[in-house]
Amino acid sequence: MIFLFLVCLFFTVSAKNAVRANLLAHGVSPISAFSCNPKFSPKTSKSLQIPVYDVPNKFAYKDSSTGVHTSTFAIRTYLGIFHVAVTADQYFG
Repeated sequence: MIFLFLVCLFFTVSAKNAVRANLLAHGVSPISAFSCNPKFSPKTSKSLQIPVYDVPNKFAYKDSSTGVHTSTFAIRTYLGIFHVAVTADQYFG
């Protein structure tokens, strides 16, 4: 149990890995999650004033609770080094 916790902590140090962890948590296959390359989106980040990463539509998933096709993730940072990716849909007005 502690090992799993440490792996999760290590996995979220990078913002790109936080996006990959979010993909894994939502049921995307591990091969797809690790082969995807999230790209930083400077224009969206500037307009939302929070770091935003996009994944190609090939790796996006459909949220089972809302039915929204998710390929854009906002990054939240805790303690200066740990990143958590959340869907950016909540930031779009």
